[in-house]
Amino acid sequence: MKKILLAAAVVAVALTLCAPAFAATAPETAPAKFVCVGKIKAVDPIAGSVTVRVKLASRGVADYLGKDLTIAVASEAKIFKVRGRRLVAITLGDLLIGEKLRVNGAIDRSGDTVAYVGKRLVMRHVPAWYVKRFAFRGPVTAVDADAGTLTAKLNRVTPFLRRSWHKERRFMVAANARIWVMQDGLPVRATLDDVVVGDRITAQGTWHRRVGTRHVFKIRWMIVRHAAVPAPATL
Repeated sequence: MKKILLAAAVVAVALTLCAPAFAATAPETAPAKFVCVGKIKAVDPIAGSVTVRVKLASRGVADYLGKDLTIAVASEAKIFKVRGRRLVAITLGDLLIGEKLRVNGAIDRSGDTVAYVGKRLVMRHVPAWYVKRFAFRGPVTAVDADAGTLTAKLNRVTPFLRRSWHKERRFMVAANARIWVMQDGLPVRATLDDVVVGDRITAQGTWHRRVGTRHVFKIRWMIVRHAAVPAPATL
């Protein structure tokens, strides 16, 4: 009996000492806020909502990249349009379909469905060539963690990558890129070493011209979903 108690005490001490290590790799909680940027597709002042075709997104709305997201606009929301270097206060009815809109808001999970509530909306007119960011979704076809590169087939893209739609493209991955792997529905911080061929990723980054018309694309963050492993056949 004493040996059993002693063994239990040793295990308890070991778990206590290891607790910080487990905490460092614990899944992150679902985000309570979101930021998205996209083109205004619809405005409904009566319902108090705006629909945006999402071009850039924070982790909380990353699944809407390339899709339409309907956002409920809070009654106390601050709405502006950019005029030169100034922000001019406007109303929801002043938003124009086709213009660029940045929305900062909260994610409400209290109901049966998740609701996205806009708290601050800023509309501006931006030429397509001026946008220096990109986003895409698709499966990984090659990855080199040592070189910091990743190749993927682009099944969904934002405008600047339209020529690579349904094609493979190689990307640089920033040394400080934020990478999450989804496990049991929750994101866990990871590194490029954790990404393998066949994973489905949602990624976002920035681009610039390095030589002439050649563009360099660098991933700044990505969400990774490992491909399902088929169960072994039974006899």
